[in-house]
Amino acid sequence: MNALLSLSLVAALAAAPVYADCPAPNDAIKIPDGATATKDQMLAAQHAIKDADAAIATFADCLRAEQDAKIAAGGDKMTDADKLKISAEYVNRQNVEVEKLQKLADQFNVELRAYKAKLPPPSPPQQ
Repeated sequence: MNALLSLSLVAALAAAPVYADCPAPNDAIKIPDGATATKDQMLAAQHAIKDADAAIATFADCLRAEQDAKIAAGGDKMTDADKLKISAEYVNRQNVEVEKLQKLADQFNVELRAYKAKLPPPSPPQQ
């Protein structure tokens, strides 16, 4: 019984996709509360989101290269359906990261509006 369990565990792990070549970007960005945040905190969050956007672009380039290599490794034996399946897998991985970043950007925009709402109105220009 234990041998069967071990064998099924090994088979399950072998079937699971391994994505070591293109690690997903770090999305641990802390968005400050706009109602209490300082200008520096808001700017730091803005820069972190811009950096994450650049990291996702690099991640997308890596995914394309990995996808192309995987399709090329299949050679002439690979069908169009196989190529589409591989392409869909990589597109889905990229979309997951883009959606995470979009949620962070949306959250930042909400907090930015709260931040701007607490600022005193600009004084009229003096003549």
